[in-house]
Amino acid sequence: MKYFVPSRIVKGVNCGRLFAGDKNEIGLARTLMKNYSVSKSPEEYIEDAKDCPSYIEKNMFIMSSLTDEELNFPLAYSILLYKDVSQFEILLRAIYRPQNFYCVHVDLKSEKNIYDAVSGIAGCFDNVIMTSERFNVSWGKYSILEPEFSCMKQLLKYKKWKYFINLTGQEYPLRTNAELVKILGAFNLANDVEGTVKR
Repeated sequence: MKYFVPSRIVKGVNCGRLFAGDKNEIGLARTLMKNYSVSKSPEEYIEDAKDCPSYIEKNMFIMSSLTDEELNFPLAYSILLYKDVSQFEILLRAIYRPQNFYCVHVDLKSEKNIYDAVSGIAGCFDNVIMTSERFNVSWGKYSILEPEFSCMKQLLKYKKWKYFINLTGQEYPLRTNAELVKILGAFNLANDVEGTVKR
């Protein structure tokens, strides 16, 4: 199987100047961005995901583990979302690797076209599953744990992964998969979550 490894080139913008805060370069970047939008309607995602090979290639998903270290250290993710299919797709593209496992929960309150779009995207990957149950999630309440438990239960069917990471559809990783593998590998299967129970 041929693996596609994406590379992005930003034409017309000097990234060094942009990151240095050059006002002229920032103005140029803003002008170029006016004609560029990554946001699509849920219906466009539903249509795009009908042709999975084209969808995967066009959206530049990384379909290789990239390193042996990553291949031998698969991760499991849960992603809880309510809205914004575009933001979900950007997140999934950033964290996706074929050796990892992903469980996605779309809030019961979400519109049907959002659920259908996310289901279509998930259906393009063997290692991305939708929760078997949907919950009406209220942030800060117990209901936020229900989809997490559902995902954990489903992900436990896949015995290979080493760590579980829970995200929302509104997040974006600050580390690459390779960096996460190195960091989590240093934990040697220990947990870094503090407990609040006094012993």
